[in-house]
Amino acid sequence: MKKLDWKLFLIFGGILFLAIFSFGFGYDYYWHVKAGEYMISNLKIPYHDVFSWYGISKNLYWMSHEWLSEVVIYGYKYIFKDLGPILFNITVYSILILSLFICNKEKLAKNKIFTFIWSLIGVMTFSRVMLPRPHMISYVLLALTIHVLYDNFNNKNSKKIYWLPFISMLWSNFHGGSSNLPYILCFMFLIAGLFKFKFGKIEANRINNNQIKKYLICGLLSILFIAINPHGLKMLTYPYINMGDTLMISNITEWASPSLSNMSDIGDFILLGIVILAMIITKKKIKFIDFIVAGAFLVLGFKSLKFISLLYIASTFIVFNFIDEYKFKIPNIMAVSILVSIIIGFVISTPKLIDKYNKKLIPDEIISYIKEKEPKKLYNYYGFGGYLIYNDIPVFIDGRADMYSKYNFKDALDIQHYGYSYLLKGYDFDMFIIPNNLSLNIHLSTNSNYVLTIQKENVVIYEKSQQSTSSNS
Repeated sequence: MKKLDWKLFLIFGGILFLAIFSFGFGYDYYWHVKAGEYMISNLKIPYHDVFSWYGISKNLYWMSHEWLSEVVIYGYKYIFKDLGPILFNITVYSILILSLFICNKEKLAKNKIFTFIWSLIGVMTFSRVMLPRPHMISYVLLALTIHVLYDNFNNKNSKKIYWLPFISMLWSNFHGGSSNLPYILCFMFLIAGLFKFKFGKIEANRINNNQIKKYLICGLLSILFIAINPHGLKMLTYPYINMGDTLMISNITEWASPSLSNMSDIGDFILLGIVILAMIITKKKIKFIDFIVAGAFLVLGFKSLKFISLLYIASTFIVFNFIDEYKFKIPNIMAVSILVSIIIGFVISTPKLIDKYNKKLIPDEIISYIKEKEPKKLYNYYGFGGYLIYNDIPVFIDGRADMYSKYNFKDALDIQHYGYSYLLKGYDFDMFIIPNNLSLNIHLSTNSNYVLTIQKENVVIYEKSQQSTSSNS
């Protein structure tokens, strides 16, 4: 076993770890915690909605595809209290960094200058997704998936590929929404291994029959193992149904494509550009498998912000193949400086991160008022849904957009943006909780059927006026 190059690890892993200090807020965190609490308290996995008055009334099917992550997230919150979400991210992200380093340490060592640059790009990439949510676990599973697939491609005696079905099973329980990736990637490797040709810089070399057989067997087993989850075979089609839901995708920010007009997306374009440029300017042969894997994730990256971090993980296994070797001895002072920066950053940032998660999304006074009034049909701003669930208040809608999509999702957004009277009348809401800068605030303030009862900070409460209540009765 080779001795760990601790300076290289600090250059790659230490710099990457800096992304943890950009720890995000994430409204969905709250309902994830509550879902985990529900499962632990009741010792059962929900198949139908239990948090939304609308969902309960319609008996909406809840594809709880992240149930195992939610149990873990709640466990961190229960054990570590305010530090729970921070420590969850630190744990999972550290496992991801360690996995990427161990699987690629020989490549990282060939050009330490580029490794330094690549790590900085990684900080920009992961800073945007540093949220205590199930997708973090998917990143680890993707890194392990790509590692075992490449190991079989490059090593005819590899046995690591046999872990793929088990990775698929874990994926379908931790974050089933993307659990189709293991078998899709497996079949991509299988197909790439069938060819032998040269086309410009692209070169394909056929793998042997035993390697092909292992891909075929493990790919098929991965499909079967995905079904080992509380929802069974439904998980096989769930990711495709989600990606085909244009209403949901067009209205959720993380599904949007990166835009050059948005300064926060610049880092994403740098990543996309470096991967493309590396393939264009390299004088080395490009393996066909590298070309199609990088190409697939580039397409996904251009398609949606959601996939940019997946592109970085996949490209870490590929992009170093296109970079020339460059000998560079890492100065001790450089490695020590990174280590000291991490320690100082952690000491300074942790209290701020705790404060961020202790910040009340909705003032306690308003939460208490809603609980006292016990509205039967509360309308809530989409972004408030998770926090209301966290405080045991039944909601109209929340971050589980896939559950609501065919039902009230469009109506909730139309009410939020336009305040259509026919929708307000049709749903017969008895209370509204919204930000004061929402368009709906203007509509409600000019509608005699509703009255403003509380305004606290940036949150307002409207209720049915007595005149409206009397006329309805």
